[in-house]
Parts: sequence; C-alpha cells; structure tokens
Amino acid sequence: MKYPSIQSAQTIILHCERFGFNNVVISPGSRNAPLAIGFASNPAFNCYSIIDERSAGFFALGISQQSKTPTVLVCTSGSALLNYYPAISEAFFSEIPLIIISADRPEYKINIGDGQTIFQQKVFEKNILDSVTLKQDVNHNSSEILKSNLQKILSSPSEKNILKQQKTLQSYNEKTIVSVFNKAKLYSKPVHVNVPFEEPLYHFNETPTVSLNLGPKTSPVKLQKLDFNDYLKKKYSKILVLVGCSSPGILSKDIINKISLCDNIIVLKETTSNLSHKSFFGKIDQLIAPIELQKNRNELFEELKPELLITIGGMIVSKKIKTMLREHRPESHIHVGMNNPNDTFYCDVIHCKNLPDTFFGEAIERLNTISPYKKIWKEISSHRTAFHKKFISKIPFCDLKVFSILESRISSKYSIQVSNSSAIRYMQLFDQTPSSTVFCNRGTSGIDGSTSTAVGASVSLKSPILLITGDLSFFYDSNGLWNDYIKSTFRIILINNSGGGIFKILPGYRDDLFHEKFIETRHGFSAKHLAKMHGFKYSKVSGSIGLKFALSSFFKTSSKPKLLEINTNSSLSSKILKNYFINLKKS
Repeated sequence: MKYPSIQSAQTIILHCERFGFNNVVISPGSRNAPLAIGFASNPAFNCYSIIDERSAGFFALGISQQSKTPTVLVCTSGSALLNYYPAISEAFFSEIPLIIISADRPEYKINIGDGQTIFQQKVFEKNILDSVTLKQDVNHNSSEILKSNLQKILSSPSEKNILKQQKTLQSYNEKTIVSVFNKAKLYSKPVHVNVPFEEPLYHFNETPTVSLNLGPKTSPVKLQKLDFNDYLKKKYSKILVLVGCSSPGILSKDIINKISLCDNIIVLKETTSNLSHKSFFGKIDQLIAPIELQKNRNELFEELKPELLITIGGMIVSKKIKTMLREHRPESHIHVGMNNPNDTFYCDVIHCKNLPDTFFGEAIERLNTISPYKKIWKEISSHRTAFHKKFISKIPFCDLKVFSILESRISSKYSIQVSNSSAIRYMQLFDQTPSSTVFCNRGTSGIDGSTSTAVGASVSLKSPILLITGDLSFFYDSNGLWNDYIKSTFRIILINNSGGGIFKILPGYRDDLFHEKFIETRHGFSAKHLAKMHGFKYSKVSGSIGLKFALSSFFKTSSKPKLLEINTNSSLSSKILKNYFINLKKS
C-alpha cells in the first residue's frame, strides 16, 4: 500500500476506510495523484477508473443508488470538477449519497494566472448538502509557501512553529472530514471536500504517518414518535397513497395486505415505486389523462380527489397526477418517510419522519372506514385496461407498440434502468413484471447520464441490468460505455426515432423546420458503430415480428454485452400516442 506523504490526502483515505466508503471512482489527473494512488493501492477499496468526469459522476451515482452507501468521487483541479455537476444535482434531488473529493491548487496560486485553476470552493452552491475546503498542510514543501504572498500562514519559519501549526490544521481537517462524511451518511445526499495540494505530489510512504483522532461516532437519525393527533385530523372517507421513486421493500407484504383491505384507501404507484399488488393502481396517466378531455372534468376530478393525500418515496413522474392534485387539492397532505417532504401539490405538506411500515402499522385501524372510494377507481381502471388492450392490438409498429411488446418479454432476472423523456413515460403506461426493479434518474429528470448510471448500478448488483433508452439520451451519454466495467450480461434496448419525439406531443409544438432542428433535433445516427467500438453484440429491428424474434434470444447468456436498436417513426409514434389518450376517454 502507498500512503501519500501529504497528510490531508492520507487523512481523507484513512477516514474513507474507517467509514466503510469502499467504492471509489477516479478520473485522471496529476493534482489528484496523492488520492488516486493512495486509494488504488489500498485493497480496502474497489477503485474504478472513468475518464470522463460527467460520466464518472453518474457511474458513481449508479453504484450508490444500489448500495445505499456513499461512493467516493476523486478528480483533479480545474474544469474537471465542474463536469460532476449534473450528477451531483441529480444525486441531491434524488437523495443519493456521494462523497466528492476534488484536488485543488494552493490558495496562493488561485486567480494569478497559474494553470488549471478555477474557484473550486463551494462551486456547487445550493445543489449539494455541504461543501468544505480543507486547510493546506504547511509541513509539506514549506519553502514554497514562504515564497508566496501567504507567508503569514507561517508566523515564523522555524521547524517548531511549522509542527505546531500543522497540528492545528490537522485537527481542523479531521473534524471537518468527519462532520461532512456523517452528513452524507445521515441525510443520503452528496457532499464536497475540496483539498489544496502543493507539489511534490508523488511522494508516498509504506505505512501511515497519520494517527486518526477517532472520536465518538454520530448517532443515527431519530425517528419521530407517532402522535396521530398531529397527522390525522378526522376520519377520512377518501385517502390516496401516492408512491414515487422508491427502493424495493418500502412497504412490507403484511402492511401491503392490510392497506389492500381498506375500501377508503387507494394506492397509486409509479413504475419507479418498485411496489406491486393486484389492488394497487399503476399506469396513472392512463387512468387520469382521458378525464382531462371530458367536458365535466371538474366534476369527475372532484369525485376522485382525496380528502387525505399520503405520499411515500421520492419524485413523481406523472404530470397528470400533479395537475389533478394541484387543481383539486386534498384537505391534508402527509409525507411519510425520511426523505424530503416535497410540497409538490401546493397544500402545505406535513412531514412524518418515520418508516412507512411503522406509520401504516400503527395507523391502519384509525385510517380504515367504509367508503365507495376504491370501487370508483376500480371501475375506471377496468374500463381503461379493456380499451388499452383493444387499442394496442390494432396499432402499427410505433413507440407505443414497442413498449407493449417489451411488457411481457423482459427477463424477470433483470433490473431495469430507464432513461428520461419518452422512455420512462411510455413505461408508465404498462405493467412490469412484479419481480423486476425499475430505476430512473428523476431527481432532475435529465437525459444526460442514464447510460453511465446503468453501468454504475451494474457493478453494485448481482442481478444483470437492462437499460431501456431513447436515442438522444443514449448518444448524449455515449461516453458511459467508455470503461472496463461492462459485464457480458449487460443489455441495452435503444428506441431510435431519430430525435426527441416526445416534443411532438407537447403543447405549442409546430411541425416546421425550426422546431424540427432546434427542439426535436432530428438526426440520422445509428448505434451500430458505437456498439462495435465498445464490444457489444449489435442487432437492429424495425417491425413487430423482428422485435419479437430478437427478444426471444436477447436475454440469453452470451460472451459479450448486447445492444438492440429499434427503429421507429417519430411522426407516426406521436400521432398514435395522441390518439391513444383521445380515444381512452371513450372507455
């Protein structure tokens, strides 16, 4: 093992080992060499080399998404750090823990024309839980410090004063590191540690020269005592439980069964909720969108709106349910769980800081009452399902048809990662295999890192990964394939309609040259050469029969990862999707 002679670098590595932050994603550079070599030479860490920092950020996010523990990101100074920003903002709003460690130039070399320097302190501003800068070691190349304009760091150049000053700095750095690491663990969000290094950077020791001041361990977040007088103001005859992005097991089977027996409680679950029960309602847009087109929409929505809204999990994909609950607000909104209580529906959310299982386990008898509420939703769902099957059976090959074919043909062994924009919204219109898990970067809902996230998730999981992605997201993040960590079981299904087809169905879109070039961004790219370059087995289809045939062997064992490119017509796909929602109102 190699321990950096720079004490601040060594201290960071030793604390990462102490905290059990074992996954480290490193991007190339020289200023970060003390950290990179220190981590990579230590068998306690699983180190991954990712060249593109933007991809590295999402790769690390994918690891933490599955492991539920912070992943460490290490980069050099300058613009390298800025490339983490998309992944950091996604992690912040998705509540996924990351430890970003950026090497920096010494303070006296910032903004004087020295190479590869920017203002790195607090560069992520509000889109991060905490950001700190460590003190520069003064016992490392002290002569360089004395040459600078910051000679006051050392009140006297004597060896005794340097050692005294270093001891003070070391104490400060340790307390700062411990504090910020604990925050990442407790609140499941990204934190940033910026650390200035003076050259030389490549001096190492065989054994540690720093002795950590361990100190007391931080206690875990305390759960609130459940006083239902604070949450449940009365007996509610209409209760809607809305479940957003969640990890599997957010509700136990016992609690799910108890909720399912309540006639006044309905559960609307997103595809990303990873929650399944025959009495719960998925395909939210399919249920609600047709009502928006009815003349008596307000009357119908008033009948469907809950008196009490209970939310669980993270971000909500469906714009339809957001619009409905904002325009027809519940009397009360309770968010249950430790994650952020977003006031998504403008009705003063109350945060119950307790586990959903505990909440429902203790509240279910008080919540339950006789009501026709669930029966109303069941009737709507039954009509929609019957129409959906009939409509799908008659349409030609298009994006909607593709997802209908995928619905029953994805191997249950696979964990699914879905890109944003069209892909996740189409997924919301179909049932998924109950044993499958579905994840999507919904914190900021960008298309910029879906592939990298999926590859990162795959190194954390024993089960194989399937990425379902649109063309813009895939080509945008093509560097997500530029690494050595893609398993032979990794699969990509790319729906390529040669542009941002989702924009065609949005209000205000015009079918002209300006919208086509600058909004939809039409292109003629194929993934064939990218697949070959990165060692994927490639196949392409453009029809229902070909897709069904390709899927019959797509998930079988192979020596290489596989990429299936599905070509569809953007104009036809958007037209059929519009007709789908228009005709649903007849059901």
